[in-house]
Amino acid sequence: MKPNPQHVVLFHHFRRFLKAAAEEGIDAAPLKGAHLITGVYPEGEDRGQLADVDFLVRPRDWERALRLLPKLGFEERVLPSWHPPERKTHEAGFNLDLGGGRRILFEVHRHLLEPSRFPIDHEGIWARSVVSEFDGVPCRRLAAEDHFVFGALHEVAHRLQTLAKTVRDLELLVSRGGADLRVVIARANEWRVRRIIWLFLSLIEDRAPHLGAGALTGSVAPSPPVRIALRLLVPDERGTRLTSFHHRIQAALLWPWLFDDIRSVVRLVAHHPLFTPH
Repeated sequence: MKPNPQHVVLFHHFRRFLKAAAEEGIDAAPLKGAHLITGVYPEGEDRGQLADVDFLVRPRDWERALRLLPKLGFEERVLPSWHPPERKTHEAGFNLDLGGGRRILFEVHRHLLEPSRFPIDHEGIWARSVVSEFDGVPCRRLAAEDHFVFGALHEVAHRLQTLAKTVRDLELLVSRGGADLRVVIARANEWRVRRIIWLFLSLIEDRAPHLGAGALTGSVAPSPPVRIALRLLVPDERGTRLTSFHHRIQAALLWPWLFDDIRSVVRLVAHHPLFTPH
């Protein structure tokens, strides 16, 4: 991965946390950019600036992890009054002041997504995780297939705003990270995100046909009208046709097509900060 001064600082402090967490018996697994940059991106390729470090801890270790960060100099971030208290949600943010107006952010997850919005079997996720390291410091790494499905779902929850980057992430999780697309299909069935995985397998097939994603799309393909609608709304990996719309309109137009059943859409909307009055 191409060196980036921001990443050097972020990862230095993440290693500090991981070392302290290991001494406390707290398991932590890097997510999203922190995992991808150190796990699958080839040397010399720039994924872009990483704004923060996201990582997952077991629910039983959540409170201990939140108490550990202040001991390392971090302060819990302050959010607007309309936002639900972070300690009651699936993640909490902590800032570290570096001086000179500079700071870094860690986002500590006890769930990949808020369970009220999207329930996922986290016991299964931890059971599939493996002992690993982060630049010489012990950590755990989630299974490549779990990273794949979470990455696709996270991108949809954010209305496909960084689609090109996510397609590249998922492609590398297959080509360099060892993600088995047949297992990805099984996970899509388990998490009830068949349409989402169909979309991303189709986009990967457009970009990297040698990976064979196209041969598996049939097992998760939605009905022809849904396929046509999604390829019109999401014409390629550069973005969507909805970027000029307000975020609520983007979500209203995308999510009914992308989720497998209306209950998932209703649950996501009802508990999503985008739709919280403020």
